[in-house]
Amino acid sequence: MKKCILILIIGTLSIVSAQKKVACIGNSITFGYGLNNSTPTYPQQLQKLLGSGYTVENDGVSATTLLKKGNNPYWVNGKLSQVFTFKPDIVVIKLGTNDTKPENWNTHSGEFKADYLSMVDTLAKMSSKPKIYVVLPVPVFSNPVGASWGIRDSIIRLEIPIIKQVASERGLTVIDCYTPLLKFPQFFSTDGVHPDGTGADTIAHIVYRALTSTSSVSANSISTTHPQFQLHINPGIFSISLPFPQYTIDLFDITGKTVLHHCGTDGRAVLSSRTIAHGMYQLRVVNGSNQVYKLPLMITQ
Repeated sequence: MKKCILILIIGTLSIVSAQKKVACIGNSITFGYGLNNSTPTYPQQLQKLLGSGYTVENDGVSATTLLKKGNNPYWVNGKLSQVFTFKPDIVVIKLGTNDTKPENWNTHSGEFKADYLSMVDTLAKMSSKPKIYVVLPVPVFSNPVGASWGIRDSIIRLEIPIIKQVASERGLTVIDCYTPLLKFPQFFSTDGVHPDGTGADTIAHIVYRALTSTSSVSANSISTTHPQFQLHINPGIFSISLPFPQYTIDLFDITGKTVLHHCGTDGRAVLSSRTIAHGMYQLRVVNGSNQVYKLPLMITQ
């Protein structure tokens, strides 16, 4: 009996130690401003998507800036010390929205790149040596509430190439949360800045797709018999190799509309994305035994 208990404890410890830690650094959009307790923030939804092999920490602090001399710098009022204590394997940086305010950008825009590089370099010094992702801020839509805060989409468009330069100089992956959400102002209808539950869910799926974008994609499935698909994405076309011959594939946009339907019996689907708008989608695959598999798919080309 004692031996059995010891085995269970060791097994539990090995599972915990194998978890990957993800720190989501950001402002109020990451924090979840405007969402009620029953609506998941984007880090909470990301946790659900990644599953039990990951621990996702929400390190978002409202109104913070990337700029060191901003009116509320993340450097001072954020959660950097908490992030260092957490020792994440992955860090997702989603800052820049509050930097667009006139009191920040008009005075310190020339410091944005240097401060962003400094943030990346600071996080890279952690003992956990995390993989760092930089996120392009979500768009800002015309709304009197957002306008009263001075947050400007025109400045976000100026920040985007700078963030891409930072990523290029440091060899980082860029996660584009700007382009896919441009067509969905309804997700930001409260104030034009903060996403509603659907918007937060969309951000989570975009980040999830980036964190898991390898040649082998694990599907969130009701079946655990065949959890792996081989997904290959090329300009205008993507192919999926399935672990079963008979399948039905449907692609849904984030409003739930079917934009593609395909059936086959050879276990491999080659599908055209040329007529599909850029954005976030959900791919649903049903095999011959009516087992359902779902996974997010982002089309960018």
